[in-house]
Amino acid sequence: MNLINTFKAGVRYIKLCPTDKQLMHSFPELKIIKHIKTANKYLPPIIIGLLVWQYCLPAQIAVTVITILFALSLPLQGLFWLGRRALSPLPLNLIDCYNQLKLKLIAKKIIAENSTDDNKLTFEAFMNIINLAKLHLGDYFGQDDDSSPYYKD
Repeated sequence: MNLINTFKAGVRYIKLCPTDKQLMHSFPELKIIKHIKTANKYLPPIIIGLLVWQYCLPAQIAVTVITILFALSLPLQGLFWLGRRALSPLPLNLIDCYNQLKLKLIAKKIIAENSTDDNKLTFEAFMNIINLAKLHLGDYFGQDDDSSPYYKD
């Protein structure tokens, strides 16, 4: 796997993943995305503070450079992990959920039966199906009304 393709897959995966609190408990990548966005927000002032610290205080230049490089590498490490996660195959317990969501979307005629390649069931494909289900079937991913715990006659 090419390093640049992995980073590009990580960037695509950040844009693709939904930011639902309900899904945060099931998918660790949503927490990683939140941390990457926080780091991108607060990292520039931290680096400027480190440069001012180097200029004003008698600190060693090597310590400052290593600290700045470490701080800059944290979001890159997150992007790399997300890229690897996006391209990795789905575990067996999520394949059933993927197939159920896909069947519900096919039944509502939102996607065609042969629209996706089932040989490549990756986390990126799963997040695509989740986004389609949220958009067209609602927040509960098309749960039938009679099987809902809130359904009353």
